Amino acid sequence: MEEENIITPEETVEEEQVIEEEGPSSGRFDRLLGSDARKFKLSGMFKDWYLDYASYVILHRAVPHIVDGLKPVQRRVLHAMYKMDDGAYTKVANIVGQAMQYHPHGDQSILGALVQLGQKGLTVDCQGNWGSILTGDSNAAPRYIEARLSKFAKEVVFDPKVTHWMNSYDGRNQEP
Repeated sequence: MEEENIITPEETVEEEQVIEEEGPSSGRFDRLLGSDARKFKLSGMFKDWYLDYASYVILHRAVPHIVDGLKPVQRRVLHAMYKMDDGAYTKVANIVGQAMQYHPHGDQSILGALVQLGQKGLTVDCQGNWGSILTGDSNAAPRYIEARLSKFAKEVVFDPKVTHWMNSYDGRNQEP
């Protein structure tokens, strides 16, 4: 008796993967599914959606841009520093707060990007304990360390021939 109720994994996969819809299409999702698509595989759809999202994250967030070598968060941090630049050192906590206008993904990602830029020493002039890449020491709290744009960053990174501008995530500001 118990053997009759056992479902094999192959039967489960077949039942889950193919969904057949009946009735007229509302037209709302025809662009995603195709106008004549009435049968579709859920696993295939999720696979495609995941691959699209993963490709977007890798290509538009995680990998530095080929033109300037900066990730979007690093570019936004430098832009925030450029907007508030008066030649003096500024507390990193203030820079992080200003950069959040352009990068809505939280202060820790902004702080991490700024510390990486500061440790490299090319675009950010640092003051205080910024940690070390070689020893693995972490940086001091943002309220204790200061930064300003280097002369190189002012002349090269924000050159109009190099920098392409676009709307920020909410459309209120322009960002590189």
